[in-house]
Amino acid sequence: MKILIAVPTFENILPECFKAIYDLAKPCECDFEFIKGYDCAKARNKIMEKAIKGGYDFVLMVDSDTIVPKDALANMLEGDADVVLGFCPHKNTKEGKSEIHRPGPKYGDRILYKDIPPDERIDIRGGGAACMLINLNTVTSAIDKPYFRYVIYDSGENLSEDLYFCSQARNAGLKLQADTRVRCGHMARYFQYE
Repeated sequence: MKILIAVPTFENILPECFKAIYDLAKPCECDFEFIKGYDCAKARNKIMEKAIKGGYDFVLMVDSDTIVPKDALANMLEGDADVVLGFCPHKNTKEGKSEIHRPGPKYGDRILYKDIPPDERIDIRGGGAACMLINLNTVTSAIDKPYFRYVIYDSGENLSEDLYFCSQARNAGLKLQADTRVRCGHMARYFQYE
């Protein structure tokens, strides 16, 4: 098994993020890459292209300001989900909202950190890609390019690139889960999991 650990970044990677990736327990062959100077959707698509061309089985995307726990990769590789997310704080949350959305008809029902069940995998509608493991073998055969894109609706509402990806995966019948053991820190957020 071969895994690409990749960071989409506009400018740089925070040292704490790189150190956390460096310290990850790596249960198989892993390579590191970062894509610089693009918006997030383009950077994530470039990561996917690089992973596919490189013959990787999985890609672990970690945002440039995310602190992953040492056992994140090993935990996320367990099970049979096509896409596995770690828990990361929602932007500017003061009440501990995560970027993980519960199953349901629409996005918006985020799980609070205080409500995360211990040590299990939960089915989800989708979530942020700050810590996202993608099974390239199942995902790339089920959904079309572009894998990530921003969508702006006539109403003015938008769908972020990561929720677009999750919607495409879910609509293709793929299994999306969050691993409650993977609780990440986020340097640019008010809330940090401890």
